Amino acid sequence: MIKTVLALTLSALMTGSLQAQISGSINRGAAKVTNAIEMGKNKLEVSYTAIRFGEGGWQDIKDNKEGHEGFNKFAASKPIGSVKSSCDLMAAGKTIPAGEYSMYFTINERAGWILNLKPAEGDTIMWRMHLSDAAAKSACLKVSLEPSEKNGVCSIAIVFGDKSVTVPVSVSEKKEEQKEG
Repeated sequence: MIKTVLALTLSALMTGSLQAQISGSINRGAAKVTNAIEMGKNKLEVSYTAIRFGEGGWQDIKDNKEGHEGFNKFAASKPIGSVKSSCDLMAAGKTIPAGEYSMYFTINERAGWILNLKPAEGDTIMWRMHLSDAAAKSACLKVSLEPSEKNGVCSIAIVFGDKSVTVPVSVSEKKEEQKEG
């Protein structure tokens, strides 16, 4: 059973060998992007490679069920980015502890695209991405952190080709331990 949690970005890469999906000629010069949001003393940062999609090859990966296992192993070994948070996050009803995570996307026949956050130690946090039509098509992966009208709340938006997902994230202050006295 897949844990449903937040995780950030969609990896849909070109058809062909797994190595070519990230380092193929179409992605040799792909931009490295870092964006961050600070809310009070709390900071959330997302860094990733803005891979290009070619002619919709990401959909071919989803449709090639026999290739999912190999694709997923490769994705885990070659993360597309990272996420750092100075505080615990709450997203999609789950807590993501403060810390640093590698970020990558996998595919599952039943669940579709899954965003994975892997800490240095411990279990990977996985989040099923419920994609919908994007307001505007993007030629490369975009992950952005968007402010909110509420303090301590932002959104993570992921755009992949003509599909997107936006997830509200609450950034919670760490509670100081009560001093006895």
